[in-house]
Amino acid sequence: MPTPMHEIARIERELIHERFAAFERGVLQDNIILCDAKSGVLLAFDGAMVIFCIDAFVGGRAPHLGLEHGLTNALFLLAAGAFLISCHFSLTTVLPRLRRGRDDHIFWEATVFDLPVDQYVEAMEKIDLERERHDKLSHLHMLAGICREKFRHFQIAIRSGQAAFLLLVAAELARLVS
Repeated sequence: MPTPMHEIARIERELIHERFAAFERGVLQDNIILCDAKSGVLLAFDGAMVIFCIDAFVGGRAPHLGLEHGLTNALFLLAAGAFLISCHFSLTTVLPRLRRGRDDHIFWEATVFDLPVDQYVEAMEKIDLERERHDKLSHLHMLAGICREKFRHFQIAIRSGQAAFLLLVAAELARLVS
């Protein structure tokens, strides 16, 4: 039989685990929100730049006549293409990510949330601590995967946007020189 001191230590350890899980969940959610917000700003910029590049090419800012202007024309088109790639990855960053797996008690599409409220409360009150802890840790793992995927897409979007901007500056410089 555990001594009272051992029981206190066990309870203290469980509380520390709970605090850590809550902290980690907050950190992951904050990072997901931050990444989505930055991607939204980048998407707006990229979209405007795609339109600018296409307008410059079609609307006459890019010289269309002669081979000597081919580089300028190509740079405007390449910039538009790179901005479109950045738009794509910005959109895939903010795209909601649903990771369906086993039926737990956290994911909002879990079958437990389809129950009428009284049955839901009854089912939630019957969960043992080990299952609850397992579901929380599984949820943290899922959030971490979502966060990593979002940041990977955002990194591709930002690098594509940087390359596109350099191409656009080069196109404008080539236009001025020609």
